[in-house]
Amino acid sequence: MELVREKIVLNKHIGREMTQVLLEGDIIVPDIKPDISSVLKSEAEVVISKANPAAGRISYSGKLTVKILYLAKDQGDLVHSISITSPVDDFINMEGVDPSMWIELNTSIAGTEYRIVNDRKLNYRIVSDVVVNVTQNASAQMVKGIDLLPAAQQKTAKLSMSNMVEKKSDEFTIKDELTLPGIRPAIKELLSTNISIASKEVRVNAGRVDISGNLLVTPLYIGTDEDSVIEFAEFEMPFSGAIDVASAKEGNFGDVNLSILESAVTPTPDADGEDRALDIEVIVGADIKISEVQELTILEDAYSIDQSLVMSKESLEYSHLVCRNKNQFNVKETVSIEEGPEILQILTVSGNMRLEETKVVDDKVVVEGIVVADILYVAGSDETPLSNHQAILPVRQVVETRGSRLGMDAVVEQSIDHIGFNMLSSNEVELRFVLNMDATVTQTGKAEYISDIEFTPLAAEQMDQMPSMVVLCVQKNDSLWSIAKKYNASLEELAAINDIESTAELAVGQKLLVVKKVASDEE
Repeated sequence: MELVREKIVLNKHIGREMTQVLLEGDIIVPDIKPDISSVLKSEAEVVISKANPAAGRISYSGKLTVKILYLAKDQGDLVHSISITSPVDDFINMEGVDPSMWIELNTSIAGTEYRIVNDRKLNYRIVSDVVVNVTQNASAQMVKGIDLLPAAQQKTAKLSMSNMVEKKSDEFTIKDELTLPGIRPAIKELLSTNISIASKEVRVNAGRVDISGNLLVTPLYIGTDEDSVIEFAEFEMPFSGAIDVASAKEGNFGDVNLSILESAVTPTPDADGEDRALDIEVIVGADIKISEVQELTILEDAYSIDQSLVMSKESLEYSHLVCRNKNQFNVKETVSIEEGPEILQILTVSGNMRLEETKVVDDKVVVEGIVVADILYVAGSDETPLSNHQAILPVRQVVETRGSRLGMDAVVEQSIDHIGFNMLSSNEVELRFVLNMDATVTQTGKAEYISDIEFTPLAAEQMDQMPSMVVLCVQKNDSLWSIAKKYNASLEELAAINDIESTAELAVGQKLLVVKKVASDEE
């Protein structure tokens, strides 16, 4: 008899580590820019481009980008912008890590602090959360059956396992030219451009992953009109492309995290010679995880009429995919600006979402967090012609996830698809955010599998010691198969002798006649 084996891929979660990094430095105003009077608005972002495992540690590198809008000193309502990029290079000590493992590293801004040192210098202190998850990919050989052994003498079990089969980082470039709407003035000075990714769609095909979505582009600029304070425009740039992933195949799941690695926005003249066009070039980073669901039939137990089977068993932990679901919903909130100056005109609203708690309950994932919204507006104040107000909008959403239960694990990816606003009064604004949430629920299971079997012929003495016939009383947890194995009987004959089906459930106390089966009976 030959063993039939099957190779399986297992993901072993090595560990999770969270730390905070303090990033600080100075921003010097370029010579061509005027002195700083006050900071109007600030943005900070940490983008990690590389994360490499080594023995006992994970090193990572990337960059910090800080953008500042400020009011110029002694120049009334003139607004200017400055930005800097600073390298980020650090490491996290983590026991048990080695170079063969897969790393997933995410960052988020936990806090920012800015201080004007003098008219030409600004000091920043930024705290970034760094979260790293480490996974090891391993393989094992399971025994799924025994050739030439009757199927009735083999007991099998089914396992459904979800495993990551490949992790890859890549990047692609998006280029386009955008033209300002006719109602907007031409560009005198480009202050800043906010670029984000929305409406992401991922499709896994043989050997590649197709990615599509929209770039949301919002430029802020000083217009050529004499009374122009700050102008803005909103664009959607659709994009699509494919990234080669060797192990990808139809039916796999693709989780893709997209980030803006680099961007360049340059005003260019239109046909009339006015700077009304924008050349856009964006480098998008893609962290790709390909997962597959393995439906396995493994050998759980077996017996032979004329041989002793000594089984070697191993234990494993595996992840079982319960549900994946996408959900889109609206968050609407009326924000009152009580301490700041009154609103004359809203220029633009930006925002980002932070998840604070994810809880799995029956058939649902409950997500709680906040949307941090920045409202930039023209103020009714001679001293403060422009102002920025930050509002916190609470978010609580229930995502339907059929089959989920308390104690299971959930990963939720969130994004903002659209931002809308409406000025209700001089101190009230209605904000509207369209949010996407993609939830994946998994359950960790434990199982034993047979890794090897040693066959030994039964000695005549062993066979002689076994009763040739016995009447037994069914005990709790007994099955027809377990009784046949225990008394070296044929399952089919045992069922036939007792006039029952071979798959019948037995009742405690039920009487059965068992006849020993030996190889000589078949000769």
